[in-house]
This record gives sequence, C-alpha cells and structure tokens, in this order.
Amino acid sequence: MTETTTMPGGAPRFAVPGRIAVSERAESTWQTATVTEIRRETPHAATFRLAVPRWAGHLPGQHLMLRLTAGDGYTAQRHYSIASAPDDSGHIELTLDRVADGEVSGWFHTVARPGDTIEVRGPLSGFFAWPGDRPALLLGAGSGVVPLMSMIRHHRARGLEVPLRMLVSARSPEELIYAAELGAETTPVFTRDAPPGCRWAG
Repeated sequence: MTETTTMPGGAPRFAVPGRIAVSERAESTWQTATVTEIRRETPHAATFRLAVPRWAGHLPGQHLMLRLTAGDGYTAQRHYSIASAPDDSGHIELTLDRVADGEVSGWFHTVARPGDTIEVRGPLSGFFAWPGDRPALLLGAGSGVVPLMSMIRHHRARGLEVPLRMLVSARSPEELIYAAELGAETTPVFTRDAPPGCRWAG
C-alpha cells in the first residue's frame, strides 16, 4: 500500500517502498530561480546561491534539473546535486565544477552574474537521500562531495547526534571543495599533492 503525506507548501508526496518520499508535483514543474550570490570554492569550482520562492523543500542528497534557454530557443538541461541543507529560506545552493566545453557549467562560470535567471525542476530522486535518521559513512571525491555536504550541513544545523563521518578525496588542498567549512567529522585524502605532514596521501 502506498502512503500519501505532504511536502512543505502542501504539495503531495508518495512514499515508494525502498525510496524516500519525493513530491511528484515538484518533480514535474519548472520554476524560475534567480542567482543571488557566487562564491569561489576552488580554481575550478564555485557555489551559486539561487532564490527559488516556490521551492517545495528537499532532503539532503537530492538533486534537481536545471535548464538554460538561449535567445534562439535552444535549451540545455543538466542534473545537479543540491549542496545546501534543507531550510525555509527560499534559497538553494549548487556547487559546479567547470567542465571543459561544458555548455551549462561554462555559462555559470563565465557568464552568470547575480540577478540572472534560470529554470529549475525538483527536487528529484530519493534513493541517495539521507534525512539524518541513521548513522552514515560518506565517501566522495572531487565534486562528488556536493550532495554529501548537504548531509553534513543538515547534521550540523539540526544538532543531530546520530554518528556521521565523511572521507573525501581531492587531488590537492587547492582542489578540496568546502575546505574552510570541513570539520572534525571529515578526513581529507590527497591523491597527488598533499600538504606537509598529511597522514592520508597517495
């Protein structure tokens, strides 16, 4: 039997066996998001804060679909993990690596400015979501740390006592996304250039 509950904002969601509930209405509706802030994380990655007034809420680990439309009507769509913890601020954050010849990531890193608008749809998927209900060991490398950071931020914001640990790999300290924000729950591993005295390298 499928149990029906509601998401923030009143949108219905449906609990699927083996999957955390996701709003079907939010999954299918495009809405306008406005870039409000851009923060550099590494030489190749930046965080983009988006105002999404009708955002239905998300769970740590979920992602969204993003759509850019050119003046001639050409569109490009990509899936991106959500970096921010769930809250009611009406904002979400995405951290994007610049991909060589990437249409969407290239636009964000070279063209996007605060005030620009895009379209988003979501949140999507519940298979990778972690609401903070059980101990978790998080493993990520490079930009794979983005959805894990949503979980770390959620854990901190809610003051959860459930054990949470993260192992994150980067090529060098300069390429470690969120370096200034990582805490005692995180162990970084460097695969190419490690700082002097680092126990975890190679």
